[in-house]
Amino acid sequence: MKTVKTIAFCGLDGSGKSTQLKLVKNNLLKDKRILIAKLPYSPLNDLGKNPLKDLILEGRSGVEIIKYYLRLQGRESSKYDYILHDRHMLCFLAYAHAYGIKNIETIKSLLNIIKNPDLTLYFDISPEIAVKRIIERGEPINKHENIETLSKVREGYYRGIKLFPNVEIIEAKRPIEQTTEHIKKILIKNDIIK
Repeated sequence: MKTVKTIAFCGLDGSGKSTQLKLVKNNLLKDKRILIAKLPYSPLNDLGKNPLKDLILEGRSGVEIIKYYLRLQGRESSKYDYILHDRHMLCFLAYAHAYGIKNIETIKSLLNIIKNPDLTLYFDISPEIAVKRIIERGEPINKHENIETLSKVREGYYRGIKLFPNVEIIEAKRPIEQTTEHIKKILIKNDIIK
């Protein structure tokens, strides 16, 4: 079975990860067979003060993640040259940290069946800039997109980054074109593209 290169795009909403994923797909990897995959972690959005409900939601999130990655690591993935992840386990762990799930390192170790990406791009941005960009896009702000929660998510990213190999931190407040050029250099340096 051929090797599929995998790149994960991670960061706060408003950091530019989805924009850069599209630019990489359309400009740097054009004429390649690409699968865009998006990790579901919506069950975490409903965590609250009910310990039993929270336990069930955490379990459901774990099952969804395992199913998601087993599908991606199956035979279907060999049809592609690249899998671009719009979110990855690092994102899940960052949000889990923000929502108060303990033992993030243990969760990661239990999910060792998940293959690490060849490269993870973490788009770092302040929560204040992230919220401003979300508002500028004209999107409604949900209850999780506030500065307090996004600050905890960012803290979770920095805690989780050390658990993954090959993570590149991108300063995401730069103009789009500069960020894209920086990513191109990273992809070349990591033998993802020539």
